[in-house]
Amino acid sequence: MRLGELAVINTGIVAARRQASPLDKVCIRYRILNLKAINEKGYIEDNLLEEFVANGSIKEKYLTQEGDLVVRLTTPFTAVLIDRIHKGIVVPSHFIVIRVKSGKILPEYLYWLLNTEKVRQDIWQNINSTTMGTVKPMSYASLYVECITLAEQEKIGELYKLAQRELRLLERLKEQKELYYREAIDRIQKEMRQRNEDNKK
Repeated sequence: MRLGELAVINTGIVAARRQASPLDKVCIRYRILNLKAINEKGYIEDNLLEEFVANGSIKEKYLTQEGDLVVRLTTPFTAVLIDRIHKGIVVPSHFIVIRVKSGKILPEYLYWLLNTEKVRQDIWQNINSTTMGTVKPMSYASLYVECITLAEQEKIGELYKLAQRELRLLERLKEQKELYYREAIDRIQKEMRQRNEDNKK
């Protein structure tokens, strides 16, 4: 089946049109996604989310809901699966929101599928070269999705989420190790410089 038959696909909001000005009487604060906040490994970097002050309430279709897939419309076309921690975030127009409407497909399976190299290559073929490598949302609606059994989808989805969590932990451990060794080397260099200065006295 085509993805458009299994899910509702919406483009994000044009944020500039809803941004509050100093003259607006109603101002509502939200968090908003941006391209930097979407790690290409398929998760949201919380510290890179930005604040967005809107001139009124924003429709639910432009706010993340648990189980949504939010996908970049520019390379590398990364998809993230929204969990309960990331509900209520504004989705701007350089993303699409894919909201499953059919009992034939699980969001977790779709999360894996959209991040496979094959799907990314399929999407790449639909690039609109006149808009700086942006793909049209309709390209996702026309994607063919193999609907395997829900039990099989669940196995793939859960395994993929587990792998993503483990890889994130390993990435954080790597960053901490790099920081530890960098600071240790800096400390040794400072001690050497101090010793050299003391010897000159």
